[in-house]
Amino acid sequence: MTDFVMPQIDPALLPPSVRYGLSDTLPWLGRMRAANPVLRDPFGMHHVFTYAEVQQALADPGTFSSDPSHVMPQAAAELSAGMLAVMDPPAHTKVRRIASAAFTPKRVKDLNDRIAQIAEELLDAAPGDEFDFVTAFSQYLPLVVVSELLGIPKTDLPQFIAWTEALLQVTVPNPNDAAEMDAAMQAAMFGPLVQMQQYMAGLCAELRANPRDGFISDLLQAEVDGERLADHEAVNLAIQLLQAGHITSASVLANFVLRLGEHPGVEARLRADPALIPAAVDEALRFTPPVPRLQRFTTTDTELGGVAIPAKSMVFLSLLSANHDEKVFANPDAFDIDRGAARNLTFGHGIHYCFGAALAKTEAKFGIEALLRRYSSIEVLTGEPVEFYESELFTPKSVRVRVRRA
Repeated sequence: MTDFVMPQIDPALLPPSVRYGLSDTLPWLGRMRAANPVLRDPFGMHHVFTYAEVQQALADPGTFSSDPSHVMPQAAAELSAGMLAVMDPPAHTKVRRIASAAFTPKRVKDLNDRIAQIAEELLDAAPGDEFDFVTAFSQYLPLVVVSELLGIPKTDLPQFIAWTEALLQVTVPNPNDAAEMDAAMQAAMFGPLVQMQQYMAGLCAELRANPRDGFISDLLQAEVDGERLADHEAVNLAIQLLQAGHITSASVLANFVLRLGEHPGVEARLRADPALIPAAVDEALRFTPPVPRLQRFTTTDTELGGVAIPAKSMVFLSLLSANHDEKVFANPDAFDIDRGAARNLTFGHGIHYCFGAALAKTEAKFGIEALLRRYSSIEVLTGEPVEFYESELFTPKSVRVRVRRA
């Protein structure tokens, strides 16, 4: 057996740590867009930094597949059957159509009053005038909303918080490193995702036997062209909605408050005119997408941005970099709520546009409205630097705030 030899890497091509934010990362991404818009690293993985090429790959699921079984063991891929984010047509088409029959725009709209009520309840319970915004509010608002949507008992929420913490520690393994791949496989087979699957499987079995009002019951009963979801597909789709509706939305809220701390003029404008909040949410989503990059796997030899990419290659599409591409967004590293950020790629593009995008935006809108209504000022305390998870999600671990009640 040949020992694995770590290849030499030019330090200038290594991304900076995001542990304390994006102050080093955004300039580095700018250099990558200029010099290496599509970069092949020494491990044979490709990294795509420019908006045009990221959008091109997202629009071509036939070439840039979402299915990890192209490069990873089939057993790992089977654990994600039914998760829209890692499926290709025709299976993706079937699952999305059935899911859309249950998760309608009306269902999201009907949640508006409840989201606002949950936000007020969480602020009622906030511990004094100084607290951790993450643990008191941004982590719980979307979790309570999506748990009620899915029918998860409130007493089980601490367990989901623990699973989330574990998932935020997960990083993408190097497929050329046998030890890393084995560790990733073990995590997939026995880690928090499997524990969540076991929990949701029990809930789905209960609801299939005793249907009641709610999304999962509707999902299990939903039918398109005579087809329904298999139990494991329903379980994994519910988990994906739980993850997207919880972790993603929690990140959006926490990062939004950080932007307000950096731009007090924006906070003043939003207080004066709450109708600007949706545009501010869009800009926050562009500026700090909670999922900074997506994985794709090539099904055939192809070319992107003039760079040849062999079949069965792992390709990372940087949504963060695409959202800061100066060819698309003027002065992209500035937080500007007037820019009109509809072109951002935060929720993807094409057939994989995020299933829960409307819910995430709705939660952010009502969460921010409640904060600005309840507090006359929100100060982000800067005594300790804000620390972020160094994972496949960009979200702060803690945001200490001092508030003044209105």
